[in-house]
Amino acid sequence: MYLVGFYSPKAKSGVTELSLSIYHWLKMNTDLSAAFISYGTLEKEGLSEEVIHDFSKLTLTEQKRIVKKMKKEFDIIIYDASSQLSEGVLKLLPIVDRLFVIGEENTDFAVKLHQIIQFNKIFDKSVKNFIQHLKGNKTFIIRENKEGRVIGFNYTKKETNDIGQMVYRDYVTSYLEEKFIEKNEKIYKKIKQIPKETLFRGLYELGIDFEKALLFHEYVLLREALGQNYQEALENLFPLLINSSFVEILEKFQNEIKFITKLKLS
Repeated sequence: MYLVGFYSPKAKSGVTELSLSIYHWLKMNTDLSAAFISYGTLEKEGLSEEVIHDFSKLTLTEQKRIVKKMKKEFDIIIYDASSQLSEGVLKLLPIVDRLFVIGEENTDFAVKLHQIIQFNKIFDKSVKNFIQHLKGNKTFIIRENKEGRVIGFNYTKKETNDIGQMVYRDYVTSYLEEKFIEKNEKIYKKIKQIPKETLFRGLYELGIDFEKALLFHEYVLLREALGQNYQEALENLFPLLINSSFVEILEKFQNEIKFITKLKLS
């Protein structure tokens, strides 16, 4: 269900050791079903239904099949992306729900990496096809304790426990988000069935405040008048309807009108 990636651009930074320790921590300290995927070869872990080696050597079709299968069978999957910088790694990183980039000095790198991931999600067809059933838009940075360490981690029990707790909390948050998304999708399907001409009335009948429903209808019509497809405008603005107050939507609506007016006058 939930795929967590660990990565570092540095060689011998301890990515495999860390990701394996988190995998074992989850199995020992939670009731989640956990699995492990390694981009490279694991020396001490045997192959099994829940431990996959040499993910990089599989074809794209095989990778898709394995990820889809494991996402259905396990609550959480730890993905060891290893310590290398290559096109293959960059193509696979977008499949994760959450990505942990190891190293305090790699903060800027993590930001740039996240930008590349987001770019690939939008413009790379192979990436888009791979993640069409996956969700993820966050990049976290695990900061190294510099005392006595120049490269990598010398893991202690406490560090493993802290990071394991972090991963578990993120899983729980993601689980709740997924449930909220499922509820939103049900509402959105109902909204899509409302005739365009009576959108505000249909929203009101679904339980949205009348003023908010009327404003949202006007906002969608504004976008459509500017050339955006109606269904696309509905989808783009739907998060506003669910997550924002009437005042917040009104402010965005007015700001958009002001911006358009300035463009016309310039």
